[in-house]
Amino acid sequence: MSDAAIAKREQIVAAALGVFGRYGYRRTSMDLIAQAARMSRPAVYQHFKGKEEVFRAVGRRIVDDVVEAAEKARHSDRAVAQRLYDVLSVKLDLFSGTVEAEFRAELFTEASVVAEDVLLSFEERYAEVVQGVLTDSADELDRLGEALSAHDAALILLDALAGISQARQEQDVLRARLRQMVELTVRGLTRDPTRRAGPATREPQE
Repeated sequence: MSDAAIAKREQIVAAALGVFGRYGYRRTSMDLIAQAARMSRPAVYQHFKGKEEVFRAVGRRIVDDVVEAAEKARHSDRAVAQRLYDVLSVKLDLFSGTVEAEFRAELFTEASVVAEDVLLSFEERYAEVVQGVLTDSADELDRLGEALSAHDAALILLDALAGISQARQEQDVLRARLRQMVELTVRGLTRDPTRRAGPATREPQE
């Protein structure tokens, strides 16, 4: 594939992310995607067979970007509660910031049907990052392995995050719920919560 063709595909994918976020999967059409990409409909079809293929490409782009940002947050020098919040807020801010509230649940549902393999890859890679934050902080989370394994704790956090992400609330409300969930988790995994864990910050890491 030529550099020009790759650039065109990236242009379409970037535009389609906003369209899917605004209209949901079902109401999105190739016409809307073409308009957002500032291309003709036939030009879009030169790069993608249809809406489903565009949706899958958007999903793969999201997976790579989110996992990369989460890994960066994982390896910061912040306290464990802040790192955990930063890692989880990457996904929260993606959906609450780019997907209209009324379409969040629909997009999750459609992704599980149209792009199940992409969604599973995302869940596995993201869970590894969350679990990594916990295991990296085993000295601070001194009840880890006793109260819960890092693997189980990561899965519980991600299940809770999924519920928060799909709630039809303003972004600030969702962030507040995430902060509370993280602080409760860290306290539950720390014998002395005042040691070094620290509270989750009020804003996600830039």
